[in-house]
Amino acid sequence: RSPAYSNAKAMADTGFATAAAAGPVINMALQPNLQRILQPILQPILQISLPQPALLLAGGFGGPLIIGAFTPLRNACTLASQDATCNARQIMGRVFSMGFRSGWTGAWTPAAAAAMQFTMLGPGYHLYLNLLGSPAPAVVAGALTETFITYASSTRNAQLMHNQASAGRDTVPVRPMMPTGPGFTALLLRNGAAMAGIRVISDPLSRMLQWMVGADTKGAVSPQVKTGGDFLASVLCGAFSMPFNQIYNMQVTSAACLNGTPMRRVTLALRFLRSQYLETTASGSVRLRHTMLRDALLRSSYIGCAYCSFAIVERMALHFASNGK
Repeated sequence: RSPAYSNAKAMADTGFATAAAAGPVINMALQPNLQRILQPILQPILQISLPQPALLLAGGFGGPLIIGAFTPLRNACTLASQDATCNARQIMGRVFSMGFRSGWTGAWTPAAAAAMQFTMLGPGYHLYLNLLGSPAPAVVAGALTETFITYASSTRNAQLMHNQASAGRDTVPVRPMMPTGPGFTALLLRNGAAMAGIRVISDPLSRMLQWMVGADTKGAVSPQVKTGGDFLASVLCGAFSMPFNQIYNMQVTSAACLNGTPMRRVTLALRFLRSQYLETTASGSVRLRHTMLRDALLRSSYIGCAYCSFAIVERMALHFASNGK
């Protein structure tokens, strides 16, 4: 047993002993039944392996650096949610319209929250994996926790960038730092889809790449192939998460959504998807607009770079930690 487990078990035993001594407070006849009920619940919890310190280091220090570095791509996605005409290059031009530093507008708040966000992407995911025993439920639990942590900072970042680019037109009030609000469900779906890239899809894609380069698919995947698998998985999941991301950006930068009821927000979200990504031709047929490819490119670029970078940082931290023993 690990020292942490022994200490926790000793504390639990001490708690039972204290309860046994507190005769006036707890009915003595109920104590055996209480202990019999609590011990099966506490036993599996005490046996959960805590994340390695290297994972905490990767999430706590690597996360803010990565989120801060790729802020311009995140801001481009925000501006694209309110622009159905510009191409990707023009959107990036708007991000830097007030100078090079303006591309990092609103970066500080998400970068600070990224310490907890990437702790959930890294150590938090591994903790949920040990607790739940399967990657898919661990991704759902991690995404839910991540969304509660990052909703306030992400919303503030999106609204600051939107207000700067609006130049006084159609600005929205910056919401106070609250963990939930308009766009929370879309943000949750976005986070779950993005996290699934390096946590669920990366391994089979890495094996496929290993087979394509002619290496042994039954052996360990090389770091170079694993990095390629992480990037490809993140790009694919970034593109898949794009509609949820753009619905979230629209809902937190639209006065109608911010002031509307939940059902009104759903109606506006569906209307947004149709107007943003579908068009009716002169013959009456419906086809995809160029904005679908534009937004998928911006979103997949951001997620591919950010999540693949974090996966590299995570592996490097584990490598140095194992070599230092």
